[in-house]
Amino acid sequence: MARPRIIEWPNKAKICVTFIIPWEVWPENFATRESLQRHGTHTIPPANAVFKKNMAAITEREYGDRVGIWRLMDLFERYNLKVTFLMNGLKVEQFPEECKQFKAQGHEFSSECYEHEYSFMYTKEQERESIQKTVAAFEKVLGQKPTGYLSPGHASTPNTLELVAEAGFVWWADPLNSDNPYTVDYKGKKVVVVPYNVPGCNDYSTYGAGRTPRDLLQIMKDQFDYLYWEGEQGAPKFFAFNCHPFVSGVPFRTKIIEEFIRYAQGFPSVWFARRIEIANWCLEKGF
Repeated sequence: MARPRIIEWPNKAKICVTFIIPWEVWPENFATRESLQRHGTHTIPPANAVFKKNMAAITEREYGDRVGIWRLMDLFERYNLKVTFLMNGLKVEQFPEECKQFKAQGHEFSSECYEHEYSFMYTKEQERESIQKTVAAFEKVLGQKPTGYLSPGHASTPNTLELVAEAGFVWWADPLNSDNPYTVDYKGKKVVVVPYNVPGCNDYSTYGAGRTPRDLLQIMKDQFDYLYWEGEQGAPKFFAFNCHPFVSGVPFRTKIIEEFIRYAQGFPSVWFARRIEIANWCLEKGF
């Protein structure tokens, strides 16, 4: 494969930094043996258990709604950063006033499908129906379509690109095959791939593998430093980080995100952008 085309950011920025907040809702069978969803360190009740759900896993996710989302939004407000929300259609319906408030503050709203179920469990028509329900929920609550799309767990299907183009999304985050955005064409419809993140450089790294938030902060800095250096050599890059409210909204994890923001803001020629800005720039400039 040929070397990727060099991208150029606004004002000759050496790197683009973008934050995304996946604020999600899980299927009814979450925290049971039947669920495919990740449960962190929680024990799932065995088949012979009297009660089939682990309520610790459920209430941990509720922490993101009750506490974590507000801590994260306060953080980004302090640093005057606009972020991209990534929400299920059902989640938008559950928190309409909060979504309207965040939209009024200038944050972007993109989507997953209607609830956090992996798309490989859906037929093409089921995947299409879930996307359509989500678009309808956004239009009803926010008066607009979601700007971009990510399959839950970025586990897309061979049908996803077609359905994304059909629904009119500007950008798509599933492919993890690039350090920079790029444009794909599906039957004459252009969609900008804005990759979700780099595996390992995300807030789930605070779980498993013995990693701590301090380990994650070093990973973030190392990722940023190398990409920034490549930008200095004439090949600007893209740094993405995701903040799940129930993960990054916990104080000792929020703290390392704040430290990273301060670190990145200490460099010249850094473009902090929402994903829709990135996608529109790529479409305008032909990247």
